[in-house]
Amino acid sequence: MRLPRRIFRCVSRVTLALLCGAAAGPAPAQSPVQMPQPWRDAVHELAQQIAAGAPPGLTLSLQVHDWTAHSPVDPAILRRELEAQIQIQGDRISSPLPSATDSSLAPATAGTPVQVTISENLQGYLLVAQTQLGGSAQVAIAAVEQSTPVPSPAASGPVLHRQIVWQQSRPIVDFATAVSDENRTLWYILEPDRLVAYEFSGDSEVLTTAHSFSRVFTSRDPRGKLQLQSAAHVTAWIAAVRCDGFWNPGFSLDCTPNAGQQWPMGAESWTFDPSHNYFSGAVTVSGSLTARFPAFYSAASPPSQMSSLGLSRPIVAGLDGRAQLFTGSAQPVAILSGWGSDIASLASVCHPAWQVLVTGTGDWTQADQIQLFEIADGQGAPVGAPLEFPGPILTLWSADDGQSARAVSRNLKTGMYEASIITSSCGR
Repeated sequence: MRLPRRIFRCVSRVTLALLCGAAAGPAPAQSPVQMPQPWRDAVHELAQQIAAGAPPGLTLSLQVHDWTAHSPVDPAILRRELEAQIQIQGDRISSPLPSATDSSLAPATAGTPVQVTISENLQGYLLVAQTQLGGSAQVAIAAVEQSTPVPSPAASGPVLHRQIVWQQSRPIVDFATAVSDENRTLWYILEPDRLVAYEFSGDSEVLTTAHSFSRVFTSRDPRGKLQLQSAAHVTAWIAAVRCDGFWNPGFSLDCTPNAGQQWPMGAESWTFDPSHNYFSGAVTVSGSLTARFPAFYSAASPPSQMSSLGLSRPIVAGLDGRAQLFTGSAQPVAILSGWGSDIASLASVCHPAWQVLVTGTGDWTQADQIQLFEIADGQGAPVGAPLEFPGPILTLWSADDGQSARAVSRNLKTGMYEASIITSSCGR
């Protein structure tokens, strides 16, 4: 039998980087240089932002990481160009490049570290730089303009998309974001022992505040969930407590014991077992009717718009590695093999159907994937290609509207925890 997915083997330190989407525009003509002109323009913009935030005379040490599957630039070439552009901006010095045989990812030996990542979202490529200055991190972001979309796998069915929206070195349990007004964005990052709130004005960080909460129960795999009551009110369920955070005008957090250990999941509530890392199997519908299933890590029900299926047809991902489909009776009508322990419903964008996102079956030391399954006639059939991740998926929750899902994963190459939004579209 496979190892449980929820074997926690991660160590972390504090570093944050916000990946913001940027609209793509027409690309200027390329020049006969080592990098295409749109990339040179983006590097120039990034260098200006880095230099503007760094004191004169500061020595900077750059590291470049490519998180994409098909970036058209060499990280070493991008690093050399960025170093040259930073020095042009003024009295800032970049540490010497390693020799040609060294990796561009090799740790720099001196200077203030600047971590640069090549990433992508639905609009195109992004360059993100994080400079550690004292106890804080300054983030610079530049979009690469392009005339053609980022290549995507050809498919005739649904296509899954992943947009990384946040990354940090401390473990992430869940995340949420809200737009307070046209100039103010709020971010909430739930960690195993604290809730961190961020306030941004445009792309500039205005305020960061962290509130710790006592953990009555400890686990190598802490579970938690965030829910936005409004832009300025967030609720966190973690272990045996419920915490409510408010902005008025600063951010405050009030935590109380979670009576009954009920975690709201849309129209349902799941009963959490805080001494472990799973749900007891008791599911409450509409505040009164309680159904009992085997203990499970996660569950999925038909989306609300498919009312004909009712809420009495859940799939539960059990502790024994088996996913079971129930249709109103005490016994499952189907065993869905080859499923991981994290599942979540996703509204179909191609045709009316019940579709479920399913993680892989490896443990937390392996790369992972999300596969979309269509549920019909008591069976689950895979549709479309799987969405690959460079490490284990630790959290998967459906959005309240069912149109997307939140995923937290750990990149085994970089050690960073990545918060992503998962959506689907119809393939050609």
